Amino acid sequence: MSVEKGGTLVVCPASLINQWEGEVHRRVKRGVLDVEVYHGANRETKPRRLAKRDLVITTYNILRSEGSVVAAKKGTSSYVDYTKQGAVFGVKWERIILDEAHTIRNHKSQTSIAACSLKGKHRWVLTGTPVHNKEMDLYSLLKFLRCSPFDELVVWRRWIDNKSAGGMQRLNTVINSLMLRRTKEQLQSKGTLSCLPKKEIMEVVVTLDKEEFEVYERVLNFSRTLFAQFLAQKVENEQGLNTYTQSVTVSLCFAGKYPYAMTEELQAMHNKLNSMNNIKSFEILVLLLRLRQICCHPGLIENMLDKETCENDGIVDDTGLDVDLLSQLSKMGLEERIDEEVVDADKVVKKKVLVTSNPVFKKSRISSKMRALFKELNEKVLSQGENAVIVSQFTSMLDLVHQHLKEMRVKCLLLTGAVPVKERSALVEEFNGSSSRPMVMLLSLTAGGVGLNLIGGNHLLLLDPHWNPQLEAQAFDRVYRVGQKKDVQIYK
Repeated sequence: MSVEKGGTLVVCPASLINQWEGEVHRRVKRGVLDVEVYHGANRETKPRRLAKRDLVITTYNILRSEGSVVAAKKGTSSYVDYTKQGAVFGVKWERIILDEAHTIRNHKSQTSIAACSLKGKHRWVLTGTPVHNKEMDLYSLLKFLRCSPFDELVVWRRWIDNKSAGGMQRLNTVINSLMLRRTKEQLQSKGTLSCLPKKEIMEVVVTLDKEEFEVYERVLNFSRTLFAQFLAQKVENEQGLNTYTQSVTVSLCFAGKYPYAMTEELQAMHNKLNSMNNIKSFEILVLLLRLRQICCHPGLIENMLDKETCENDGIVDDTGLDVDLLSQLSKMGLEERIDEEVVDADKVVKKKVLVTSNPVFKKSRISSKMRALFKELNEKVLSQGENAVIVSQFTSMLDLVHQHLKEMRVKCLLLTGAVPVKERSALVEEFNGSSSRPMVMLLSLTAGGVGLNLIGGNHLLLLDPHWNPQLEAQAFDRVYRVGQKKDVQIYK
């Protein structure tokens, strides 16, 4: 593929395409910059035509799909088949700008490999959270920036990521020489940024209803038992201690801080799990995810209890959990034996918990967390005539909240990954524009957690805390940013 000399390439999340294009039209006189949005089915296919544009805006998804990353022979590094790449890879750009550059933090991902294969003279990375989990997140950024010799993985691991004080000192030296960091506090103290209003973060404690807690406790017991079985399986695989499996399982599950006695129910779980082989770590992570969903609304895990639905969807559900595991959990929930107080030991009550007929799973039911959400929303936002942003990583939860808000006659907008990119800017403009009545924006953490300017609202309610606090910080800055005039209230 012949390489053309081009102008500036901006790579950003899909939700920010229109914002980049809008800022160019807002800040630059008409006709000065020739802007091309490289996105959609009808995007340009000729590198020569792209190279003539002053500014080309595209997304990480386009890079990944057009990168044509081809794995080399086993034991060697990946390479790129340049003959199959899209038009954006056929241009040597004057400069390449990665917005929200932490998107490429996993150096093994196709997105990261494709971004690093772009050809350009000058390279910029923009992000408010360069490190999400560990120092390795920075390696991908340095690799893209061509920061030799630390863009080589062997050198990085030997001299930087070696768990030593010297490695951290070298990392600080490299970062200080490359990074231009400007915090809001620094700019305000220098007078280059008009003072932002106050920001207050509050934690709202929610207590689950009795019916919700029963569901939570059942899945929690199963998760703990499965985790203990997973550890015992790991010991067996590594050391071949077949006779040790059961003792390890029981001791790990019920010793120490484990608050439950060896009940008849848990013993039945243990016996059934003993017959399960090759438990995978992701299955445990999925159950932890289910526990978090139960805290939002038990109805979010309803499909988990329906084996037929899972089979129709292709043996696994949307998270990849095996039907066998689901069926084990469902069977354990058919009948729960609960000893009544002050009665004969033989007299028991049968109670169905983990079945779809349980009213707690009905989507029309308002969960404990939703009740707390609507209370804060009514008392501290809508009654004051102000706007709010509600953030969740579960789009199914946003759909439930959206339905109830409509029934409450609250004006609300929904922005998730299902909303076409072309329609997102209109939603943002409507929310930020003047309105005679208060408005609520329902925002997906993945689709709108970064980059968006939502200063039309000064309240943000985070429905479900994320594993990664950096993503939460990104979400908070949707409302607490330049242009915000009111004090910002954030509720977790």
